[in-house]
Amino acid sequence: MPKEFDFDKEFENMMTSNKLDTVVLLGHINPDGDAVGSVMGLAHYIKVNYPQYEVLPYLADTIDKGPNKIIKTDKVFNPFEKPNVEGKKFAVIVCDNAVIVRMAGREYYEAATASMVIDHHASNEGYGNINYTKVSEACAENVFYILDKNSLEKATTLELHPTAADYIYLGIIQDTGGLARAKESTLYAVMTLQGIGVKHSDIMKTMHNDTLESLQKKALLLNKAFCVLDGKVAYVCVDQKESKEKEIRYEDIHPITEILRDCEDIELSFTMYEEAENKWRCSFRSDGEWIDVNELLTPFGGGGHAAAAGLKKTTDDVEKLREAIFERIKDLRE
Repeated sequence: MPKEFDFDKEFENMMTSNKLDTVVLLGHINPDGDAVGSVMGLAHYIKVNYPQYEVLPYLADTIDKGPNKIIKTDKVFNPFEKPNVEGKKFAVIVCDNAVIVRMAGREYYEAATASMVIDHHASNEGYGNINYTKVSEACAENVFYILDKNSLEKATTLELHPTAADYIYLGIIQDTGGLARAKESTLYAVMTLQGIGVKHSDIMKTMHNDTLESLQKKALLLNKAFCVLDGKVAYVCVDQKESKEKEIRYEDIHPITEILRDCEDIELSFTMYEEAENKWRCSFRSDGEWIDVNELLTPFGGGGHAAAAGLKKTTDDVEKLREAIFERIKDLRE
């Protein structure tokens, strides 16, 4: 059965038709495991299978701790160095990024001769010259399915860990909660990746990043949780004053959404964190069925997936914002 999107064909055509010899790979700001896995997986795949091209992956250094464990062992690329493309024509490939404003390294996208976007968000804006977006559990899963499997195995065989396959596996594992949200297509992908050499236990180590201090922070934050709407919705809110006093960072509060959502009696969870004065960063989780959080947040300027979405909002009245969200939940549940 033919692939929905043939990456190799589209990539070669993009490079040759524009007479390019350099490609920059980008993800979203504050890169998570899926952004890392998709960007770095493709970077290693291209480097092995298309040695005629210079490959320059770039990731913001505000990376999650788990995937950074893999990056630190990479002897081929240092994605935290800004690509040097001065005086060059080049292409960009952007992965796991729905909207332009959330892109890390946007200046490269804007200066590129040609662009390709690979994503899994329903809210993707289709901002590339070439676009492939399929709603799925992970962008890295999409990457797996659009690559030539013989070429992927070649890339895995010819490099030491971490390989293209390792990174793709990382992205899938991270964005599915350690396969907790895996579908049949997801399980087939990880089975195939294991078959060509990925060690599941090695990648799973990126899921376990707690220290005693981080557990104590989680306990503090969980004690702040409020339940509303008949106990079906739980949330934690931390303003700038409290975050400074108690040294709470975004990476401390971000996991709380998953922990609350995993409670048997909670259908929707969210966190609200004031990153700077009146600038709030919010994370929402559900099962995607009780409520679609992408649909929930669209009127507020946020979005993502049915089961996981985010919102950044500037407001001096977070309580008013929260009440508006509660009213939106009620409307969608009617």
